[in-house]
Amino acid sequence: MDMFWNIYSKRLLSSIRNKDQLIWIWAFPLIMATLFYFCLSSVSQSDNLESVPVGVVTDTAYEEDQMFNQVLEQVGSGEDAILKVTEYAQRDKADSALEKGDIDGYILIRENIPQLVVKQDGINQTILKSFLDRYVQTEGNIRSIMEKNPDYALDFEGIMGGDTLTEEISLSSQPYSPVVNFYYALIAMICMYGGMQGLTSITYLQGNLSALGARRMMAPLGRIRVIFYDLLASATVHIMSLLFLLFYITVILRVDFGDRLPLLVLTCLAGTILGVAFGTAISCLTKLGENMKVGILVSITMFCCFGAGMMVSGMKYIVDQHMPIISWLNPAARISDAFYCLYYFDDYQRYCQNIAVILAMAAGMFLLSAFSLRRQNYESI
Repeated sequence: MDMFWNIYSKRLLSSIRNKDQLIWIWAFPLIMATLFYFCLSSVSQSDNLESVPVGVVTDTAYEEDQMFNQVLEQVGSGEDAILKVTEYAQRDKADSALEKGDIDGYILIRENIPQLVVKQDGINQTILKSFLDRYVQTEGNIRSIMEKNPDYALDFEGIMGGDTLTEEISLSSQPYSPVVNFYYALIAMICMYGGMQGLTSITYLQGNLSALGARRMMAPLGRIRVIFYDLLASATVHIMSLLFLLFYITVILRVDFGDRLPLLVLTCLAGTILGVAFGTAISCLTKLGENMKVGILVSITMFCCFGAGMMVSGMKYIVDQHMPIISWLNPAARISDAFYCLYYFDDYQRYCQNIAVILAMAAGMFLLSAFSLRRQNYESI
């Protein structure tokens, strides 16, 4: 136990004091999460359309068109109003408001036909144009109904909004979020960066790569035990960084990851094991210098994160559809998909499949590393 605590505690202190690892697994994730928050917060709010500010010239022609008056009154009232209507007695006042940007366009009646005046093209201007086009198309039917049944209360908002006979439902208890996948891919990337911990641990145990490794190889203790103690300390430091990142995203940035916090932590732990195993495999299976190994680790990690959808939205879905085998062999994609399953799926079948694949990958990498280390011998140290 004394030997375990001696190796374990020293490795903990070494990892915490490593400046490169402090940057990559502590500072860098927080910076990326913060950038995601500011860059993607507007995306999550883009589905909430606000009322379009529009003006109307209330001249004699407008006053005589009672039906259009009723339509504007109904679609411009209520909390979820399509339009925010402002009346102008004269056209020059409407032109002035349009020039200042107070409204996105204004409507005036000419020859019993509503006409739209805008300053520039845009989403709101397109909405206004579509609204007037739909009104003109349905005007005849509306007039016919009102002439035959003057007391009938027409739902102008429903008519102009284009109600359908289908109802949109969600297959999950969680609301759809277009941004959580980016955070999941970020956490998957940091899990893979646990490879730096594994790589450093193996480097410190190889006599041909460092003076420390030469001294440790001469110690009267079994190599497997030393490696196990060392990697356990490395995994401890890395899971601490992941839990801090998870705390920062969910508590400080207030990103909703659902209500399955224990399983989120379990997924981070599985991802940490895979990341550390990834680093040990690269360190054991290549004879390059430490800097070159780090370069290989970072390059492979970024490529995997690209396939997991961190850089391009929807990339993970594209890979799943066209190259499913590659997707299942992508460790970053499996980690992010495990988070995805916890957020959207009510059952645990696919989540368990992802965790099983993650642990199987980690076991395979550890076995390759152990086989490689057993074959390493030194003629002299």
